[in-house]
Amino acid sequence: MNSKLIEKLSNADAVASQESEVRAIIKEELRSYQNTFDYDGLGSLLVRKESKNPDAPTIMFAAHMDEVGFLVRNISEIGFLYLSPLGNVLDKAKENQLVRVTTFEGEKFEGIMNVTKTSSGDVEQVYVDLGFESLEEVEAIGIDVGNRVCFASNFRPIGNEGVFAGKAMDDRTGCFALIEAMKTLQNEELDVNVVAAFTSSEEVGTRGGKTSTQMVTPDMFFAVDVANHPELDRSFMNKRKIGHGPMIVHYDKTMVPNPAFVHQVKEVFNENKISYQKDMLKGGGTDAAQAHLINSGIPSLVIGIPLRYCHTPYSIMNIKDAENATNAIVAISRTCNKNWISQISKY
Repeated sequence: MNSKLIEKLSNADAVASQESEVRAIIKEELRSYQNTFDYDGLGSLLVRKESKNPDAPTIMFAAHMDEVGFLVRNISEIGFLYLSPLGNVLDKAKENQLVRVTTFEGEKFEGIMNVTKTSSGDVEQVYVDLGFESLEEVEAIGIDVGNRVCFASNFRPIGNEGVFAGKAMDDRTGCFALIEAMKTLQNEELDVNVVAAFTSSEEVGTRGGKTSTQMVTPDMFFAVDVANHPELDRSFMNKRKIGHGPMIVHYDKTMVPNPAFVHQVKEVFNENKISYQKDMLKGGGTDAAQAHLINSGIPSLVIGIPLRYCHTPYSIMNIKDAENATNAIVAISRTCNKNWISQISKY
């Protein structure tokens, strides 16, 4: 159980288009692949494992590096930072929260985030109090418009063994699973080329999923992402329980996967005794939303890792779910070949 890696990933700060801290961790963890590193124009990192078979098809797994957060939009005369959100931060997570501002030079400063509200109780403005009294004091430490602001949460174990709380689990858990899978596959001979894409800007419109898929044009695409486990619901209706394995997502509003493809992937999970859940998403979307529409269409599927309290200062995850996602990526890569892909026909 590599909890130190998920801790490093969780504690790193990265919003859309400012993912350098997370990208550096991934590059270090996968440095043995460094000769294959490639990038799209947004900052997504692509890591490739090539098959020795010149006719091998290509499968692609994508996990996004960015987290929901904010950018500094304005600085007031009394030294308060007014923010613009990047991604869907829940309103309840914006009041009286400790946050961290990162300057363009990489220096970090903590402050308290709070909100103003309209007469109807809706959030109107989000601001950060750094403890200063003037605009000049803020500018003197190097903070400027466009600096990223992330929750200042520290990863920690809680509850049962293997259960952790931390920020940015959406989608650092997916990054963790994909990193560990690429390590496992490194010295194996496969019948497919495997591309691990660590994408930029998913939280603001699944943008890196599109650009990186255009670069690769894979024969098959998997988004390795998360979904929120409604914490009070333990009924049969909840297919996102933490500790019960990743979800095979049968539907979301941005993509409906090919049923034959879903069936094949289920068989891989079953044959390899990988625990999983069968889920559908009412809302949201993943990098598969745009990836499956590239060129004439790419068979795509979402492997989701369950979390509690997504898009807040602390999410709760069970590392067993991320490890099972790793096992799934490895098993799919070992099973997939040209014939396997050709069996995905129109349903």
